[in-house]
Amino acid sequence: MISLFLSMISIINKTNNNKIRLKTIRIVNLNMTEQLQNKLNLAKKYFEKFTYYIELENFRDYLLFTLNSTVSSNVLAQLGLGSGKNVVNFPYNPIFNFFYQKIELFSAGSLLIYVKTPLISEKFILEKDDPIFKEFLNSNEIDLGFTGKEKFIIPKVSDCASFDNDEDISISLKIDELYHSLESFLAVREPNILFVIDGASEQDADLLFTFNMMPEMPGKANKKILRMDVYLDDEHTTKNIKYLKREEDYKIKFLENIKEISHADLFRSSFSLVIHIKSLDSPY
Repeated sequence: MISLFLSMISIINKTNNNKIRLKTIRIVNLNMTEQLQNKLNLAKKYFEKFTYYIELENFRDYLLFTLNSTVSSNVLAQLGLGSGKNVVNFPYNPIFNFFYQKIELFSAGSLLIYVKTPLISEKFILEKDDPIFKEFLNSNEIDLGFTGKEKFIIPKVSDCASFDNDEDISISLKIDELYHSLESFLAVREPNILFVIDGASEQDADLLFTFNMMPEMPGKANKKILRMDVYLDDEHTTKNIKYLKREEDYKIKFLENIKEISHADLFRSSFSLVIHIKSLDSPY
């Protein structure tokens, strides 16, 4: 009888212990769920004012963005900026005074990336050796960015579709992947261009993101989906940085400028242009 009684006590203790373990697991899972949801909510806050516009800080960034978006390996080049062309367009709106590039997105309409600035030249055609480019790019950036490009034209044009945009058609942001380290982000996504929304203060993380060009399945007629992959950078690692260099061993180097680079280095390494966004405001 005593043995049976002790066995029953043992069973009760095991049952209670199992209940405690299950309760602990539920609490841990709940905390993990809240942690991920909090990060998602934080990332989405950076886009609260987002419509269809991204304003760049200066013409240098616009120039680097355009040159990096026209290489044949870049998805953006296949969606409106051309691929491997020897002539590159710098569209300029002479009424509102901004250069822009219009990016066609599969399921989110068109994205306007622009910079407010006076016209850099009255010429319609700029040769690649035009001295105006030396005001914005160093010799290494010119050598790398102008390869295969012979002429640049400045068409004066107003994009009426973005100006007369239908406000009834809303855009919804969808975060596909949230990365927890910069190494993971660069290794998996291999972004040619990396956009950054700086945190409002030193205590706020910077948001690094790329657009995900995978098409969204058709849904509601008046709802467009913009998909992206993001990383919350609490350490502000891209502050004053223009390029990220990922080497063969996945180590990352932070570069303010591109110095002389050998062909072997280009082959062995991967480079990402870092674009710090000035605003998400409309240019109109």
